Amino acid sequence: MRRIIPSCLLLALWLGCATGAPAPAVSPGPAAAPTPVTAPSEAKPRHVLSGKVLGPGGEPIAGARVGLTPRAPAWDLRQDAPRTIVETGADGSFQAGPLESLAYSVGVYAPSGAVAFGPAVTREREEQVPPVELRLSSSPATLEGAVWDEAGTPVPGAEVRIARLAIPYDDVAYLPPSPDGRYRVTLTPGQYAVIARVKGYLPSSKVVTVEATGLTLNLRLEQSPDAAQRQAAIAWVKQKALPLRAVEAGNGFEDLQPLKKVLQDVQVVALGEATHGTREFFQLKHRMLEFLATELGYTLFAIESDVADAHAVNTYVLTGQGDAAQVLAGLGFWNNEEVLELIRWMRRYNEDPSHTRKLTFHGVDMQGSVKAVETVAEYLLKVDAPFASRVKERLAPLADKKQWFRTLQTLSAEDKKSLAGFVDEVLARFDARKQEYVRGSDARQWARMRHTASVLRQLMERHVSGNREVRDRSMAENLRWAMEYEGPETKAVVWAHNGHVTRTQDDGMEWPMGRHLARELGRKLYVFGFAFHQGGFQAWNISRSPAEGRRGMVDFFVPPAPEDTLDAMLGASGLSLAALDLRTVPRGPVYEWWRHTHRTRSLGFVYSDEGYPLNLVRPLEAYDGLLFVERTTPARPLPQP
Repeated sequence: MRRIIPSCLLLALWLGCATGAPAPAVSPGPAAAPTPVTAPSEAKPRHVLSGKVLGPGGEPIAGARVGLTPRAPAWDLRQDAPRTIVETGADGSFQAGPLESLAYSVGVYAPSGAVAFGPAVTREREEQVPPVELRLSSSPATLEGAVWDEAGTPVPGAEVRIARLAIPYDDVAYLPPSPDGRYRVTLTPGQYAVIARVKGYLPSSKVVTVEATGLTLNLRLEQSPDAAQRQAAIAWVKQKALPLRAVEAGNGFEDLQPLKKVLQDVQVVALGEATHGTREFFQLKHRMLEFLATELGYTLFAIESDVADAHAVNTYVLTGQGDAAQVLAGLGFWNNEEVLELIRWMRRYNEDPSHTRKLTFHGVDMQGSVKAVETVAEYLLKVDAPFASRVKERLAPLADKKQWFRTLQTLSAEDKKSLAGFVDEVLARFDARKQEYVRGSDARQWARMRHTASVLRQLMERHVSGNREVRDRSMAENLRWAMEYEGPETKAVVWAHNGHVTRTQDDGMEWPMGRHLARELGRKLYVFGFAFHQGGFQAWNISRSPAEGRRGMVDFFVPPAPEDTLDAMLGASGLSLAALDLRTVPRGPVYEWWRHTHRTRSLGFVYSDEGYPLNLVRPLEAYDGLLFVERTTPARPLPQP
């Protein structure tokens, strides 16, 4: 399970880049002191973690399972064992160790079924660590269900893990193996990942939101496809895949012509990506936009970037106003050579008088506030100056380029609600004074500025509710708004991570953007997942102890993917660059391979020198097609002004 939603999550890191403020460093922790070979008595310190598990009233809980999960980038929530599991004694106390380091998340499963999580332990060098106290909730919700095989038979011995998703590491509670495949826990309402494991099966995981009323969740375990099914899938890919001439735009459309029939009735083409830093992915998306605009009449391009940040880029591609490199710099980590060439091409396309329908550039994300506040305040200054002053004053915490995210993190719940209430007041004033505002500007500018203000409402909802899936729902809403804004017949191309565009529950998200869009558009949405077999990409290094020169945004290179992955199967086809229409997968052994769950590389904004867990994907549910690049190279960043 991806511990970080694909894209710019380490949110604070990305926001530092996006706003132009220095990005906060990921603390690797102090390095351990060197150990002299002549002094074995001075070996690396060994730590002991102790503490107590208490009930809601402070009573000790005996027989509780306390699990320590390594806070390590490469640790796999589905596959890897916990660092250690210990049980509490009669007085509720526990002791774990000796441990080589103390960088762990702590979770507990009590005999009553109660699940709780403690504060993370991230000390590196102290031997004496204060005891940890884990207290069970007094008002828990119930989460229960069964672990089944594909025939619907309960699987005895299934091990269930409950994870509280966090950034960048998850907190995990480990249930004992279930004799009848059933489980039942009580926990605080919120969003969790539920993982089921048993020898001989692929792990199964689902992300769910548990309300106070409780939830029943059954998980299905699959056995891996056999070798014959894999060979059939490879043969089918060799026969049916569409080899592509090049990733770069400007190479004509002869090789892409078969996609016309595939996409003829589609209104939205979603282009995923398996990393946020791959040159060939970005170039291939540019080429796909060139094809879709020129050959199929697509006019709206949307990207996983904040709505307000994209305004200047849209102005540039429509009018030529501004400098391409400067407007692109406002999009944070999209500030690279590949995206710069794309927006320059969009401008050239719009300059051609034969192209009567112009291309537009929209952001769909809602993670930042600074540009949104600035944009709304500037507009109000023209149409409602007294209220503009009030907006600047009340929303000043959201306009501070260096501190706004930290401010939101430290505000009390009541202060967050108050701030959200004022954003609602701004929207209400936009509606109440629409005619006045339109007279002072025009109808389209009013609509765009009101929508920019609504993005602040989305941001505040995310921070008030604590529900991270507000983001993907909002991205779907923002794309639909952009399409309506540009006209009822608009056809759109949307660029985002595989985990956002997927049609079904993602490995780390219950309702990604693509699932929202699929519910509304059905087959009028065509989702291209992106995959690669080996090569390079750029990402933020979250290694706990990066080498000199390996901090921050760096290049990574990975070998060929493991044999049991989707990526390796595609690599075994011998194709270097190809498109694949998954809507045509035939019944039989080929279908059996494609319908199953497979591991795959699906990386977002972060990676580490120690590696990173693979994701799980059910290709036939997630995607309508695939774009595959056998070998990749890192994107090429541009200087930040």
